[in-house]
Amino acid sequence: MAISDSKQRMSLVIEKNDKAILEDIAKENDRSVNYVINQAIKEFIKKSSFNNQKPELQK
Repeated sequence: MAISDSKQRMSLVIEKNDKAILEDIAKENDRSVNYVINQAIKEFIKKSSFNNQKPELQK
């Protein structure tokens, strides 16, 4: 499946228990695990000081 130019695919290694928790959260909210992970990442970025400095995307 193709993804847009503004997105990038990546691999993630997490504990099995954490994956099960994420699946439960996603199911409760009628969302995908990918959506839940993306929301968590966005929230982390928003709370971090890194948010004030946007990195340059390399082409």
